[in-house]
Amino acid sequence: MDFESGKKKAWRLVRLTFGWALTGLGFALLFLPGPGLLFLLPGLTILSAESLWVRRLLRRLRERRLVRRAMNEAEKVGIRFDLGPDDEPPGGAPKS
Repeated sequence: MDFESGKKKAWRLVRLTFGWALTGLGFALLFLPGPGLLFLLPGLTILSAESLWVRRLLRRLRERRLVRRAMNEAEKVGIRFDLGPDDEPPGGAPKS
């Protein structure tokens, strides 16, 4: 394993860990007192860069009014949602 591939794998692990941590915290805060969507949406956004099923889930949730409104507000403050086409693999690498 060379340095670059190890570095990519390490960053992928960091993104997945951080994304799942934010998603888990946000989900817990939906039922506990606290701003659940404030943590849930960024967590799902980070995971959508690595996972096709999360990207599809965000697309379906966007169709609902409240989530679409929350996503629009999040984009206004700089949280970018990349819900590209389903045919591209996670991570943005082109199919070969």
